[in-house]
Parts: sequence; C-alpha cells; structure tokens
Amino acid sequence: MLMICNGTFDPFHAISKPPYQQVAYHLIQRSLKRELIALTIETSRHLRHFIDRRAQQYGLTGAQLRVLARLGRREGMMQSELAAELEMRPMSLGSLIDKLVGHDLVERRRDPSDRRINRVYLTAVGKNFAAGIEDFRESVAREVLDGIDEAAIGAALDTLLRIKIRLADQNGVKLAEAPVPRDEEKVGVARI
Repeated sequence: MLMICNGTFDPFHAISKPPYQQVAYHLIQRSLKRELIALTIETSRHLRHFIDRRAQQYGLTGAQLRVLARLGRREGMMQSELAAELEMRPMSLGSLIDKLVGHDLVERRRDPSDRRINRVYLTAVGKNFAAGIEDFRESVAREVLDGIDEAAIGAALDTLLRIKIRLADQNGVKLAEAPVPRDEEKVGVARI
C-alpha cells in the first residue's frame, strides 16, 4: 500500500489512504470523477475478455452468450428488437446470429404476417444450451466478485445504474428494461 502524507511519499510520517485515493492522487492526479470513468472503461474491457475466455469452453463468445440468454427469456423477436434490447448495432447482431445459426443454436424464421421480417428463435439445442447460461453467469460473478462485501457491491450497482440512466437519457436511448436503483429515495431517481 502506498503511504501518502501531505501529497508526497513519506514512509516515516505517512497516512494510509484507500486504494482509490492512492491511484487517483499519487499516480495520475486526476479528479475522482475522471478516474472513475477511466477505470470503468478499463474494467469493462477486462471483464469482456474474462467472459470471452470462459465462454471459449463452449466454443462461443460472451456476446453470443448474451444473445442466447436474451432469446432464452424472449424468443421470436425481430432482429431489430433484439439489437435494441442488447444495445447493439443491428449489423453486429446479424453477424452474431449468423455464427449461432452455424452452431445450430438459433434459427431465423419468416414472420407469418409479414414475410419481409425475420424473427429469431432458439433451436432445440439452443434451448438446452440457454438453460445453463444463468449458472455460467453466476459462476463468473462469484469468481470476479469473490471477497467483495455485499454493501460495496450494492453501492457500485447503484452508482453504475445512475450513470447508465443518465447517459441513456443524454443519448436519447430508451432503455429496454426499466432499471431502478435499489434505493430510489437515496439516489433521487424515479422509476422509468
């Protein structure tokens, strides 16, 4: 742990600072808000790589698992609806679906009322696979968050959710699910 006293490294007259203050103050001297944004971006990238490595055991990527999980909850969506719910570009989703079709996990079916529309469904193999995704997610969450107490996880969830809601609003994006902070009165965010 770095020891900081009056803004300088002083091993004899040091005051112990929490890790986030050490990083923000001693290493790069950026504001805590700016450091939180940078660390969130870096952590998100590392988490995606971590999940991709775990998903390789199934021959898939984390993004493909997200598609299967969503279809496991709601089959028959149009590709555009699925892309919106996953907050992905439609072309990126199309590529993921093509690969999942190749693995015989999903299939596209023409909408009976409008033959121009494709809807996406899980195959029998895909349904069996999707049923195990929640266990996979729990395993990843346990591994990543082991040793972090529930209060810290709750505070992080509330903070990230507030940021997500604010950014979605500023970007004019309607969130597919209506996220609500765990303590609405505390964070002052109404139900969407």
